[in-house]
Amino acid sequence: MNLKELANFKLHDAVFFHDQLNPVIFLGDKMRPEVRNQLLIIAEDFIDHLGIPHLEIEDVTLSGSNAAYTYTKHSDVDLHILVDMKKLNDDTVYRELFDAKKTIYNDTHDIQIGGYDVELYVQDSNQPVISLGEYSVVNDSWLRLPKKHRSNLDQAATKLKFNKLAHLAELAVKYDDEKRIKTLLKTIKKYRQAGLDIHGEFGPENLAFKALRSKGIIGKLYDKLNQLHSEKLSLPEDTTYITDEDFDPNGPPPGPEFKPTMPAGTVKVDVSDVYDWYKLGQHISDLEGLGKHDFGKGPPSTIFSFGSEDAEHKYIKNLEKTGLSTTDIDPFDPKQPKGMKRQKTDPTYNVNEVSGYIPSKKEKSDPRFKTALTVDVTPNSIKDNARKLGSKISRAGIPPLLRP
Repeated sequence: MNLKELANFKLHDAVFFHDQLNPVIFLGDKMRPEVRNQLLIIAEDFIDHLGIPHLEIEDVTLSGSNAAYTYTKHSDVDLHILVDMKKLNDDTVYRELFDAKKTIYNDTHDIQIGGYDVELYVQDSNQPVISLGEYSVVNDSWLRLPKKHRSNLDQAATKLKFNKLAHLAELAVKYDDEKRIKTLLKTIKKYRQAGLDIHGEFGPENLAFKALRSKGIIGKLYDKLNQLHSEKLSLPEDTTYITDEDFDPNGPPPGPEFKPTMPAGTVKVDVSDVYDWYKLGQHISDLEGLGKHDFGKGPPSTIFSFGSEDAEHKYIKNLEKTGLSTTDIDPFDPKQPKGMKRQKTDPTYNVNEVSGYIPSKKEKSDPRFKTALTVDVTPNSIKDNARKLGSKISRAGIPPLLRP
């Protein structure tokens, strides 16, 4: 909805005169048999929806633009169920019930006749409808035959009323004001009815209403009203309740809620298989003498955190002497060795291996590193266990070869 569009108002948006009745509904001046039968089926379904047993129906009628020469592509098929309200014990209660049932039925059903929406109403037979034409679907005859003549239309007054209502609608939608939208819709309804009572179908008030409907403004008001009402009844999603179980276990990992930061002095080493991981962990504090023949290269790989950049630098050269390449994955290191690779992507997504801090010989008894050691594995476990078995094992943890 744009205020600049208001200047584009044309009376053609509200009313247009044809030379014949709507050919989709009428054949000449007689309702098409297949249309009449379908309207009776629709009326019967609506009456069942009302849920009032033994409700006396006087007639089912078609009125409005599609019962005259002023139909447009926006015109509804206005199907009225005529009931004598005086015969009901409490007509006020019944009127409210009929209005509620009408709204529910029209909102939950998308019924069309030849592309025209069908709108159903319960009409008091004591209050004749204001329409150029009215057709009895039950009796298949005209109650009021429409005439082919142009009425005197007050275009200036219609445009003035249209602009006023369209401006109010623009503000109501813009400010998401539910109360203002409800009040405006009631005003438009009363405004139209008062105009029909005084000036008839071609009065400025009714023509302004038709133009508002044709431009889609009334539809936007109802859409916004439904949206605001739904939001008021809804509880926003709280993502704090989401757990890992909410994600597809076979899909990509959701990742952390913040960018991970690896501790200073952390590198990825491309040593391969569990045995080499274990062996490297035992000798990480003393790599002198180990060579390229002692370890297999990855993938997979493992991660070592030395606690500081300086400690990391002491080990990198010895690691590379063993033939293992290293990749820096901690925050930027201004003293990073020349030529050393740096991983830019999140390391937690592509490291499928064992990782952890390996204590040195001096740190093995330090309680701060207790959790870094298993109960039966220490930096000297391989040598200690080999000595108990009387086995000769190399400094790299390689057992002696079996010879004849």
